[in-house]
Amino acid sequence: MTWQALMKEELERLRQADIPEADSDIRLLAMDVAGCTYSTLILRMAEEVTEKQAQRLHAYVTERMTHKPCQYILGTQEFMGYEFATAEEVLIPRPETELLVEEACRIAENWKDTPDGRKRRVLDLCCGSGCIGISFSKLRHGRDLVELADISDAAIALTKKNRERLQADCAVIQTDLFMQIEGKYDMIVSNPPYIRTDEIPKLMAEVRDFEPHLALDGKADGLYFYDKIIREAREYLYEDGYILFEIGQDQLDAVRGLLVENGYTDIKGIKDYAGLDRIVTARYLKSCVQ
Repeated sequence: MTWQALMKEELERLRQADIPEADSDIRLLAMDVAGCTYSTLILRMAEEVTEKQAQRLHAYVTERMTHKPCQYILGTQEFMGYEFATAEEVLIPRPETELLVEEACRIAENWKDTPDGRKRRVLDLCCGSGCIGISFSKLRHGRDLVELADISDAAIALTKKNRERLQADCAVIQTDLFMQIEGKYDMIVSNPPYIRTDEIPKLMAEVRDFEPHLALDGKADGLYFYDKIIREAREYLYEDGYILFEIGQDQLDAVRGLLVENGYTDIKGIKDYAGLDRIVTARYLKSCVQ
């Protein structure tokens, strides 16, 4: 059997199982089995596959038919040009989250030297796989002191794994939000759980049945972690320090309101590639708090 025939056969299995984006999934899975890029695979379509390759792709597709995400099947996900390891107990990095890293880097590029010559400190809170903080550190070439924090054992283990595989100079802290955090930061970035509890059963099967609810559930109104982080972060931000969040598409006004109530200023919303509200940035000015 040729690659073309095998992929056609396995693609039909994905379609019959109502797998979303089946065409792109079969390409991704076949690329892993063939060990090459898709452009190279196209040139090999008339080649015969080995029995081992056919069995491996068939097994991948069988897993995918259960709606298990390809990122968990293959164990990796590209983010900001870096290949991150994934784990089933940890949220998969999303393309829209790259906007959070891009905005954090944009802000950092405008930083001037501190009066005392210290390095800037950056905290990635609720770090999950570590994709935000590690990417920021890599893109900034280690100019800042970056710390990544999460409550989950699995997230901490995966972040450490990604730190090593990408050779990032970051500290990793296991903590329930700020409980084990010390000192002040120039920037806090966070992609906290923000799905309303009653919305989780309505999510697509790939998310609902396979991704960790601990990383999704933002409690009844989806704002629990924003409210808590915004209030507590005031003790951990330097004067004029920045806070950046990823948000749900309908949460901009609510998160902006929480920021205003707690003395933050220069609040800005940023839309994602689909034109939906996705990122919020703000500065904390203690002198403005009444």
